[in-house]
Formats: sequence, C-alpha cells, structure tokens
Amino acid sequence: MDYFTTRRRILEPGRSRLAFLLLGGAAFGFTELGRYVYRPYVYRNGLNDLGLADSIGNLGGICVQVFLGLAILNTTRIQSYRLATFFALGYVLYEFVQPYLPKGVFDWKDILATVVGYGVSVMLISVVWRLVESSGRRRAGADGVRGMVD
Repeated sequence: MDYFTTRRRILEPGRSRLAFLLLGGAAFGFTELGRYVYRPYVYRNGLNDLGLADSIGNLGGICVQVFLGLAILNTTRIQSYRLATFFALGYVLYEFVQPYLPKGVFDWKDILATVVGYGVSVMLISVVWRLVESSGRRRAGADGVRGMVD
C-alpha cells in the first residue's frame, strides 16, 4: 500500500491535501463549464475548435481525478506523481477498451486530451509541492525546529 499512500497519511491533515482538494474542485468547475457552456456554444455556432469540445471530459476529468485522488490519499511527493501516472494510464487504457463496450467509441483526441490534462496536473503537482516544502522550511527556520514538511 505504500506505493500510493500509507495508512498513517490517509488519516492526518496536511497543507498539500488542502491544496489538492482546492485544485480538484477548481478542475471540476472548469470541466463542467466546458461541458455545459463551452461545448453547446461550439456546437450551436458550428465552430471548429479542433475537437476540444468533444474531449473536454478527458482533459478536465483526468485533472479532477488526479487532484481529488491526491487529496483523499494524502500522498507524499513521489506518491503524487505515481498516482497521477496511474490514473492517466487508466484513462488511456480505457480508451482502447471502449470499442468493445456498449456504446463505446475509440477517439485519439481523447487520448491526446488525457495526456495534456496529465501534463497540466503534473505541473500543478510540482508547484504545490514546491510551495508546501518552501513553507515548511520557512516555518522551521522561524521557530528553530526542523519538523516534517507535510
């Protein structure tokens, strides 16, 4: 179980957990705006957005799943990257299985959207960890005690 999290970390609070929860909520909001505002607008006006409206679920969905997964499991830095990669690979594999499922359709644009969403997620994960670690160093320097960062 230590590959993605530990039992101890699941139960303890942390600054990274809050940051990932907020990012997951923001990603969910943007994804739903894309589905219910952007996509109908593109279809209604016959715009060519290179398939973004069709793949907005994968683009935003992977971000939502990554950030909420990180918040729930309260991962360490390395576990964060592992879990994000695990989710992205799951999305890609699911895309390849879809033709064998009822109403399933394979779409290369969904795979591309997943990869882009994964890339955005990894960049934001890096930013969160830099901020959390620098905050921990500042705090440790202020009180003269070096503690656990997150």
